[in-house]
Amino acid sequence: MGLMLELMVAGALVAGAAPDMHIDAQGLQMARPGDALMLAGRIRVASRDWCAAHRAFLTPNSVGDPLVCEREMRRRAYNALTRSNRLEFVRAGGRTALNRS
Repeated sequence: MGLMLELMVAGALVAGAAPDMHIDAQGLQMARPGDALMLAGRIRVASRDWCAAHRAFLTPNSVGDPLVCEREMRRRAYNALTRSNRLEFVRAGGRTALNRS
């Protein structure tokens, strides 16, 4: 079963402080290792780009350290997956790829 919706991750602790982070996951099947790795890569790129522009909204005390923001945004993207997609994503190696620093 394909992941048919676009993941949207809230980007700020306060509503309206920063735009949401979007990751296109349409057509990906989390049970396929290649698709899980592709999504992990997309999440990593999106979190890096989002934090480059908006990390002061998410981690104001760690403005100089983008990794704090990027880890949090990757965590939020992972948690935005449905439970069944999260399980498939983990089994296919996506979570491991996502957590590589």
